[in-house]
Amino acid sequence: MQLNDLLADPELGLVLLGGADQMDRPVRGVYITDLLDPRRYLHGGELVLSGLVWRNDPSDSEKFVAALADAGVVALAAGTARLGHAPPDLVEACRRHGLPAFEVPLTVSFNALADRIQRRSAPRRELVSAVASGADLDRVLRMAADELGTDCWVLSAAGWIVGGTGELPEATRCAALRAFATGRLPRTVRPGESGDACVLWPVESETEPPAARWFVLARGDVADWGDEEESIATDLGTVVALVRAQVEEARRIAGRSVEAALRRLLDGTSTQAEVAARLETAGLPADEPLRAVALSAGDPAESTLLLREVAAATGMASVTAPLGDGATALFVDGEAHLAELDARLRRIVAETEPGLGQRRLAVGVSDISPATALRGALEEAGYARRLAQQRRGRAEVVVAAELASHEVLLASAPDELRRSYRQRLLADLIEYDSAHNSDLLRTLRVFLDCSGSWSRCAKRLHVHVNTLRYRIQRIEEITGRDLAEFPSRVDFYLALELDREPAD
Repeated sequence: MQLNDLLADPELGLVLLGGADQMDRPVRGVYITDLLDPRRYLHGGELVLSGLVWRNDPSDSEKFVAALADAGVVALAAGTARLGHAPPDLVEACRRHGLPAFEVPLTVSFNALADRIQRRSAPRRELVSAVASGADLDRVLRMAADELGTDCWVLSAAGWIVGGTGELPEATRCAALRAFATGRLPRTVRPGESGDACVLWPVESETEPPAARWFVLARGDVADWGDEEESIATDLGTVVALVRAQVEEARRIAGRSVEAALRRLLDGTSTQAEVAARLETAGLPADEPLRAVALSAGDPAESTLLLREVAAATGMASVTAPLGDGATALFVDGEAHLAELDARLRRIVAETEPGLGQRRLAVGVSDISPATALRGALEEAGYARRLAQQRRGRAEVVVAAELASHEVLLASAPDELRRSYRQRLLADLIEYDSAHNSDLLRTLRVFLDCSGSWSRCAKRLHVHVNTLRYRIQRIEEITGRDLAEFPSRVDFYLALELDREPAD
């Protein structure tokens, strides 16, 4: 449960004293204390309840709140029985330390508040026991569905139906993905006039980016749920988090072996046969064709988490590992299925995009290759990803077939070289336009887009041909290049393509 769940509970009547922007903090326990420094009894994530018996003067508030903040508690709930209200110095100390604070009315006992939190936060023993005894996610979902009296599912933000107790309509799945990416949970989503309302419930996770997270979906309306249904959903979310941790650990183990082999293959210290053996160990047959996929969406750890979810959503056998400044996945299957990978990845990336936040996602896909040509496939996917990074979209997928153009040359050049090339060709023009409020850079771009046609370029710029000739002459004088020469046009075209790159 989260702090906003407590604040929204009318039976508790809590009064918010500060920290309104932090109400999405999860509450992982409760602790009642009147010690001035209770740090040795705290583990982090608790809501601390205090009757303020420790307060003898205003300076005590700073000591108490500093101890709570240092222990990593989620918030403070102050009782009013002793002082009648939370003193201003306590509220100010909470503000300084970024600790949300509530005032508990006299009508609510600490025991009642603690019971409410523990009842909603503690996992159901039968669900936890089932997971501990080796039950898979489908069995856990059936147990939860029996208690809720309705179907329920677990989805990833990348669109993968991780598990479920029935058929999930496509319209409901798509509506749930949009709602998960754009709002807080829990919430109700209605896919349309003909679709059933469903509740989206969070799965506790610190996974980043959010596009790599999971969530629970159950038929119903959260407004109609009582404490029992909310308790079951909370317990299910907790247990799913445990299952997710188990899945991630298995993925890490499989990826760790392959990662080492791929690094050695790329630096020339390993053979194709050694890599094939590692693929077999990870469960991928080395005698089947494969495709490599390279992804970047932040640092390598975040990229790896996201690529694992994207790969799972394709429904194809794969293994993912961090590689370079991103992550790489190897997909092994029959040629017919591998040929469909492009379309599947584009659909998944489109569904993932709303959950990226401020991140940009770049994906490169190699051609279908035999395992004996793995190194070439890795390099091909890497070049395709670099090309995707140069494009302007927030989520781009580039396949190897698109590499047969000048863009691959730009993508394969080091960042510093690209910046130097662009600066050397265009800096004087950019400076001149800025100083004289002119538009020579755009004139050059349109002139090259029109393949040097004076009439078409003048028409697009809405100027007379003589005016255009004057501008081109001025460009040549500033840059010292002759635009009648083909090599100069090529140089400027490439520099202008680099100028289209999104800012770092």
